[in-house]
Amino acid sequence: MSQADRFPAADPAAADVTAWMRREWNARADENARYYINDREHTGFDFALSGCRDAFEVIGHLHEELRHDMCMLEIGCGIGRMLPFFGVLFAEVHGIDIAPGMIERGREHVRKSPNVHLHLGDGRSLAGLADGHFDLVVSFQVFQHIPSLDVITDYVRDTFRVLKPRGLFKFLVKNQPWKGQGPRPDTWNGVDVGERDVQRWLQLDPWIGRAHYVAPDPTLSWVVLQKP
Repeated sequence: MSQADRFPAADPAAADVTAWMRREWNARADENARYYINDREHTGFDFALSGCRDAFEVIGHLHEELRHDMCMLEIGCGIGRMLPFFGVLFAEVHGIDIAPGMIERGREHVRKSPNVHLHLGDGRSLAGLADGHFDLVVSFQVFQHIPSLDVITDYVRDTFRVLKPRGLFKFLVKNQPWKGQGPRPDTWNGVDVGERDVQRWLQLDPWIGRAHYVAPDPTLSWVVLQKP
């Protein structure tokens, strides 16, 4: 049975999309957090090493603009698979996630990284995080599971608030339906995001659009924005 089949789509007209996401991702955390974070490499050293590899994928193209004294944030950190590696590179590292079960397990996962801090989020904003605090914000394999473009838009807009001037935001989005996906987005098969959506975000806030390119998986795209 596929991961999507285990958590079928709810009514897309449900008023509280964030409650739906929190309920289902918390259930995934309780069932097998590592499996739902990385279903191909979820045991032993494979899980940890995948975090190192993917941390490089996220920030590798930005390396010439990064410094060790930076403060960074990961949106949708899960149990913190990549955070210990970010903690080695940056002075201060934060992760935020919608699922209490992920955060609870994450605090154990990052216990040896004193400069890594986890936060339980509300599922559509960065409430509780200070204005202009971060040099770098990233999100990897998270927005692809969000069933509402409005929720992704809220995250993009609030990221503008928490970034310092010249701060960078790099995030992954789903650009087309996945094989076997049903007719409606759910908390596994999220909404598709295209160039028109990125251009709309550039109009809502004075972002500088740095890049928008297809990832190695052609169903996903990277977006890089910068705060002036």
